[in-house]
Amino acid sequence: MRYLAKEDKLTIDLLKKVGSTTKKKLKDAGLIYLKDILMYHPSRLVELTGMSEDTANKVIEEAIEIIESEEKTTFGLLKASKIAETLEKRKFLHTGSRKLDEILMGGYAVGEVTELAGEYRTGKSQACYTALATAFLPPEEGGLNDGDIGVVLIDAEKTFNPKRMDKIFQRFDLDPKYVLDRTWVGRPKSTIHQKKMIDNLVKVVKEYNVKLVIVDSLTKLPRADFAGRGELYDRQRYILSMVETLRRLADTYQLVVLVTNQVVAVPDTSFVKTQIVKPIGGHVLAHTVDTRLFLSPSKENTRWVEIWDSSWLPPAKTKIMITEAGIADPVEK
Repeated sequence: MRYLAKEDKLTIDLLKKVGSTTKKKLKDAGLIYLKDILMYHPSRLVELTGMSEDTANKVIEEAIEIIESEEKTTFGLLKASKIAETLEKRKFLHTGSRKLDEILMGGYAVGEVTELAGEYRTGKSQACYTALATAFLPPEEGGLNDGDIGVVLIDAEKTFNPKRMDKIFQRFDLDPKYVLDRTWVGRPKSTIHQKKMIDNLVKVVKEYNVKLVIVDSLTKLPRADFAGRGELYDRQRYILSMVETLRRLADTYQLVVLVTNQVVAVPDTSFVKTQIVKPIGGHVLAHTVDTRLFLSPSKENTRWVEIWDSSWLPPAKTKIMITEAGIADPVEK
């Protein structure tokens, strides 16, 4: 394994209630730390490792006990003042636009899932590609590169082209080979394939010190694979499973996660007949992502970005500019 979190000493070797065979099964599944185990429901742990359900429950219970003891919590509870101290140290990734950074109180938040929703050609992918580049900047420049980091792009839209990154790399003075050698791209062929990629990210994140995960888009394949009204439940179940896994990854490993989302037109029941669009995914997605941004057209190459919903940010709106070198602030006239 190329990367191991130096600060994390809570490995599965601390488990006392299970033997070496069980620990080997966990390691073979890529579960090295106790926090890895807490990512999963017992049934999923059984599926990953082949251990019995009784053993899986025992492993999870002991992992919780050890972590709570190490963190000095009271039955898993923390003082609100401790949480406030943690939030004050929140880290961010530069979006490429200082105006967007400003309404996001610093940029895309580490430890959270940020959704970029909008119609076709509103700049969702370009915003993601800009973040892919800024992630490799040092922290003092708004990046996440505190060493040898990696980025994962799950390109369900199949729009990623390394040549498209050239001007973005030039803008941020990045070596294309350095970045592309550390960017891992997946192109899922179906919803099930995409879900499997996301489920396997826990191994990839540790192996390559991943600091940014992009899914562009989260909803395209579920929308295509579960098209009928009678399949809505299955579609929503897959979307929830994927985004919840991403959210746990973001929180557990302190990553930035960006997901793009498509929209659907809905009937306008008002007297003023205008087309209304809203993100797909319904309440399942809306309630699970941490911050939802909506991109909409403006004049020429500018777009509006609005905070539609957030667990901690107030509603706000700003303009960005879409350029070949990524998203940026509009030119002042």
